Amino acid sequence: MAEVFYLDGEAIPFRAGQNVLEAVLAHRQESSIPYFCFHPAMGSLGACRQCGVMVYPHDGKHPPRLTMACLLPASRDLQLGRAEAKVQHEHQLISELLMRNHPHDCPICDEGGQCHLQNMTVASGHAYREYEPEKRRYQSQELGPLIRQEMNRCITCYRCVRFYQDLAGGEDFGVFGSRDRVFFGRLEDGPLESPLAGNLAEVCPTGVFTDKVYHQDYLRPWDLEESAGICPHCSIGCNTRPGAARGRLRRVRQRSHGEINPHFLCDRGRYGFRYVAAEDRPRQAQAGGRRQDVDSVLDRLAARLAEGRSAFLGSPREDLDSNLALFALARVLDAPFAAFFEPWEEAKAREILALPHPPAPARISAYAEILVIGAVDRVAPTLPLFLRAAHDRGAAISLLRCLPSPLTALAGEDRLLPPADLLDAAWDWLGQRHHRPFLLLIDSESVGPELLHLLRREIGTWPDGSGILPVYRQGNLPGASFYAVDGHASRLRTALAGHDYDHLLALGQDPQEMDGPWWRSHGDIDLSLIDHRRSLSWDDAWLTLPCAALSERPGLYYNGEGRLQAAAVAYTPAREERHWRSELGPFPLAAGGALREELLPSPVELCRALAERLGLSERWQERLRFHRDFLLRSEPRPGDPGVFLPAELRARFRLHSAPPPRATDQGWSVCRFSHYSEEELANGARELHSLAPASAAWIAPGQQEARQVRLRAADGTSRTLPLRELPDMAAKVLAIPRAELVFLGLRPGDGVDPEWLD
Repeated sequence: MAEVFYLDGEAIPFRAGQNVLEAVLAHRQESSIPYFCFHPAMGSLGACRQCGVMVYPHDGKHPPRLTMACLLPASRDLQLGRAEAKVQHEHQLISELLMRNHPHDCPICDEGGQCHLQNMTVASGHAYREYEPEKRRYQSQELGPLIRQEMNRCITCYRCVRFYQDLAGGEDFGVFGSRDRVFFGRLEDGPLESPLAGNLAEVCPTGVFTDKVYHQDYLRPWDLEESAGICPHCSIGCNTRPGAARGRLRRVRQRSHGEINPHFLCDRGRYGFRYVAAEDRPRQAQAGGRRQDVDSVLDRLAARLAEGRSAFLGSPREDLDSNLALFALARVLDAPFAAFFEPWEEAKAREILALPHPPAPARISAYAEILVIGAVDRVAPTLPLFLRAAHDRGAAISLLRCLPSPLTALAGEDRLLPPADLLDAAWDWLGQRHHRPFLLLIDSESVGPELLHLLRREIGTWPDGSGILPVYRQGNLPGASFYAVDGHASRLRTALAGHDYDHLLALGQDPQEMDGPWWRSHGDIDLSLIDHRRSLSWDDAWLTLPCAALSERPGLYYNGEGRLQAAAVAYTPAREERHWRSELGPFPLAAGGALREELLPSPVELCRALAERLGLSERWQERLRFHRDFLLRSEPRPGDPGVFLPAELRARFRLHSAPPPRATDQGWSVCRFSHYSEEELANGARELHSLAPASAAWIAPGQQEARQVRLRAADGTSRTLPLRELPDMAAKVLAIPRAELVFLGLRPGDGVDPEWLD
């Protein structure tokens, strides 16, 4: 039976180590004790003095005393009072003190309707204040395209700086001043540099920091319809709460999942959804470059598929059902299918699925020894939160990297190496005597399949409890990869190159964005695209079919630890008609305009329509049902914590031989330079992507006096990039954005022969 203490005579259960306020918040949805500075991820500070309770000693010799609940450890049979008049009066006085300089601008504050300050002021019983002198005033700062500041609302709870510095590790935001002239901000105006800066809008209880992107398309929170979503922008699979109204997705906030994202969400996950409202988002089907209705395009596509010379390409950024629907259609047509266009990517996915069950992100802090390989902070920006928690608990963190990293402050061992040397360095680290379980946290985009293969072959010799957690940007890579076991990518390319097939139907993946030289060398292949973003080949494709975005349809996603999670439909897209319509006569549109639904079909619906036109509907449904039953032993619902991929399904990937090693020289090599905002879908979020640096080739300082560098692709084309110096990166390495690597047909670690230009 749990131990309890008593608050106004009510028994409150608690766990060892909890303070009184934590226990009350865990016991009730809403606390009867008002508070401001306490946050479950940041602990107690006692700065606001709002959470006072009366403590009654058991000995009868000492008088009751007022103590802050957030600083009072919970103990058995502790007697506390909150309802008595003295405590309530104290709460009212503190509320009045904290509100002394507040501008009382609730009608125009974006925090209205979700304001912790409003809620706690009401909870304290405070209604009228007597302060009459002139209020303190600040000049708010310009903090970039994501966060808006109104410093005059501040009550000095210190939540913002505690999160930004202590948890997120940011160095460009702090606290200035003293007494009642404390200011939270930067030394000067400018964008916040942390990839977790958007969380300021959630941790701030008073509207000092609000969401600037949401402000552009703002509605009061009570007008939003929220649903259970899954972030598609990396392998972590954070839980989200999309909020939509009047046919538009307005914002995305974090939804707590104790094993994945207990409290916070990265800025890519928070703002990457803006691609659904991109001005160039495709909404009209096309055939031969001319707009047509969907039925006509489907008829034309079905006739092409019936010829038997079409291949199929899935996508690791599409949901599980969409990939299975396309795979089932390829099977009933006896046509080749691949989830990846590039064999290197397929081999990487195969090795990730072959890993024994990886740990959940929240379990990272429990490891005593951690080896970080590559730029995990750029791929999955929430992971440094867990690494910092591990460091605070005394974990020994080692870092192998090519590029600058904010994790260097946490690393006891920090080695700066070119990509080709990461394998040997990892082997040296593993050769040390490790008696306790350890974790390898790997940026799979930097190391590729070779290192993953060798490490997972050795995992059986490690101490029990050791593990490998790979991270990658493709949000549903495991969900698209179950049929990558047979080398589908190589067979697909061979069939297309040999002209056995002259048409490729691609879902959510553009082959030109996967391997530029190969696609340019095979320009006689007709390409049909099903997508909800405008890719490189969209305007030149033989046929295009726009589909519903991920938030506009339900979906199933496997994250990097093998957890299957479900996302609900966030909204039904619609457009507002605000112009005058003559057919209405003298009557204008209703206030706010009329809504016209813009329903786009999901990929599953498009595959179903194609199967019907081909006369294969029953066979397609049977095949789709067979694949779903094979993969989904149990199916989660939106909002559930998720179910795990069965171990026997992972085991089938462990039978493969090692991927062939790549040839690298000892001269210059390439690695991927990425900003935390970079991901295929998030690239459509203009506010977020505006923070990324301009495209360039980056090298360590002092290696070259040239201003430009030219690199050549296998097909003879070349790309000239401006040359920029980047401190604290490996020597003899060119760091290049992904788009340039794809254009040149290069992978991280490949050797290159650069041509230096003035």
